[in-house]
Amino acid sequence: MPSRRLVAGLIALLVAACGGGEDAPADSSEGQAPVEPTVSEGQDPQQVAEDSIRRAAEMLLTRETFSYAGGVRDPFESLFNMASTGPEFQDLELVGVYLDPDHSANTVALLRERATGRPYKLRVGDAVGRAVVAQIRRTDVVFTIEDFGFERQETLALPKREEGTP
Repeated sequence: MPSRRLVAGLIALLVAACGGGEDAPADSSEGQAPVEPTVSEGQDPQQVAEDSIRRAAEMLLTRETFSYAGGVRDPFESLFNMASTGPEFQDLELVGVYLDPDHSANTVALLRERATGRPYKLRVGDAVGRAVVAQIRRTDVVFTIEDFGFERQETLALPKREEGTP
């Protein structure tokens, strides 16, 4: 059982922390009901009510707003803009490659989106979704994919031909 001195010291500490029982200042409105408009002699009650309604309508709720002007990305925006991302790399399949050995700028890779069948005709440097064509070879296409600031390379290859197929 704690000693009486310890209990008395804890009580004194609590009273001091609470302000010692002093009354709150008269101008403090914390915990009080809102003040109703009062009508003095010679004033029209209807006019007093209209004035209080007008003053209440003039009070605006102001909110803190943020704007980001500059080179820094807005931290509140999604990392993916779903309207402009395009298909995911896993949803693409390589259909064909047209090589031009004389002019590499004329080399074209034909891809198709598996789910919708939408075709893509890509050259080196073209982008589809987050993937950019880095290199087109005879049987495959190398893509550079950027994920959250990191780049990786993935390769799409033509499906292997079975024997007996033309």
